[in-house]
Amino acid sequence: MELHWTMPRHTTDQVELKGPQRAHVCWVDGLMTAQHLDARLCHGDGDGEFAPDKPAAFTAQMPAELKTGTPRGISFFVELENRAGKTAGPSNPAWIATGTAPPAVSDLHLEAQASGVVVHWRPAAPEPGMVMRLHRTLVIQPKAPKPSEESGAPAPQEQTLEVDLSSSDAGGALDRDAALDHLWRYTAQRVLKVSVDGHTLAIAGVASAPVTIDAKDVFPPAVPAGLTAVVDEQAKAIDLSWTPDTAADLEGYVVYRSDVTSGSGWERISGAAPVVPPSFEDRNVLPGRRYAYAVSAVDRDGNESARSGAVEEELPQ
Repeated sequence: MELHWTMPRHTTDQVELKGPQRAHVCWVDGLMTAQHLDARLCHGDGDGEFAPDKPAAFTAQMPAELKTGTPRGISFFVELENRAGKTAGPSNPAWIATGTAPPAVSDLHLEAQASGVVVHWRPAAPEPGMVMRLHRTLVIQPKAPKPSEESGAPAPQEQTLEVDLSSSDAGGALDRDAALDHLWRYTAQRVLKVSVDGHTLAIAGVASAPVTIDAKDVFPPAVPAGLTAVVDEQAKAIDLSWTPDTAADLEGYVVYRSDVTSGSGWERISGAAPVVPPSFEDRNVLPGRRYAYAVSAVDRDGNESARSGAVEEELPQ
C-alpha cells in the first residue's frame, strides 16, 4: 500500500527545517484517531528520510494474515522526529480496509472509437461493492486543440473513472472523456468497497501494468442527409441544399456530380477545399441534360464520409 503526505517546512517553533527529516510509519488494528492512539500498540512498518516542504511517499508492507479473511479496519500514522528524537506526535490517520482482495486485472487493452476510448479487460465474477478503477494519464497532447477543447475545456492531465462491477462484469467500458488525437496511458484495478464501523473503505486488488494508446481520429463524420436539388432557371443553375452535419470537428462538404444523360461517372465539382455551408450552386450545367448529385462530409483530420443518396435534376431547354 502506498502512503502519501506532504512534509512540513518548519518546526513547531517556526524554524525552517534543513535537510532530510526522519519519518516513522506505524499501523494499529481498528479505526483510530491520533488523539486516542496508544503508541505502544502501533506496529512499526518502517522508517525513511524525506525532504522538507515536499511530497513524500512510503510503501507500507502489510502482514500476510491481514490480506485474507473478513474485512477489518487498519489505521496508519506517520510521525516525524528531529535529530534530538523529539516529535510533535502522530499525523492524522489514513484508514484502509484489509481482507481478501478482488481479482487482479488481466488482458488490459484499448481501442479507439469515434466516441472515445474503449477499455477492455478479462471479466471476473461480480461482487457487491466491487468497481473497476480506471486511471487515465495524458502522455502527449496535440499542438492543435480538438474542437471540444476550443471552448476552454482541455483534456485533463489525469482522471480516475469507476465502473460498477457489483452485478455484472462486461469486460469493458467506454471512456467518453478521452479525446481523440491524444496519446493516453491507462492502468486498471479492481476495488472492493466495504463498510467498516460505519465507514466506507476500499480493498484494492493488484493494479494492471500500464497500457498506452495513440487514439488517432480515423472516423469520418455522418453521411449528409436531406439532399435536395432545385432548378434556378433565371440563373441557369441547379441549387443544392442538405441538412447540416453536427459533428464538432466538421471541416465541410464535398459535392459530386454525374451526367446521367451521357452516362458519365461521378466527379468532384466543389473544388479542392471543402464547402463550408450546407448548400451549393452548380452553374456548369447544360439545358436538356439530366444530372445526379451526391454530397459527403469531411472532418478536420481529412476523414471523409460515404456519399449521400443521389438526387437528380435537369435544366429545361
